[in-house]
Amino acid sequence: MIAVDANVIIALVREDNLTPVARAIHRADPDWIVPPLWQSEVVNALLNEVKVGNVTLGGALEALDMASRLLGDRVRDCRPSTVLTTAHTSALTAYDATYVVLARSLGLLLITEDKQILRACPDIARSMRQFLSPPDEKQTDVREKTATYKTHRAGKRSAP
Repeated sequence: MIAVDANVIIALVREDNLTPVARAIHRADPDWIVPPLWQSEVVNALLNEVKVGNVTLGGALEALDMASRLLGDRVRDCRPSTVLTTAHTSALTAYDATYVVLARSLGLLLITEDKQILRACPDIARSMRQFLSPPDEKQTDVREKTATYKTHRAGKRSAP
């Protein structure tokens, strides 16, 4: 189970350069959790796509329907006071903090492409590509040659 930001939902239901990545995430973990806010954010993003001519109204309605079918019963609420506190302490918008609070309250990763969330909340926020990448493996049995450093001897200084 993972929490996802609206930009991940949009990438899944709309064809763009991140759609293959969003589909891979959904295959890896199809149990997505979102706050009720997701609908307004997705509707707004789709409206903007219609306004600039990237999608027809019919296409936007299809994308919204697909998102609604996918997320209909996966909506979880979070405490507004915690959202306000998190937004204040992390310098995020209340909208972004809602996703952060949801993920933290459920002990989940938050998958997002929002740079501010990724910077402010490295404890739970991962980009889509980070989520799909294998975790860094520490190589403890690799031995490197000891580095040689030049040092100045006490009392010997070069002239300025």
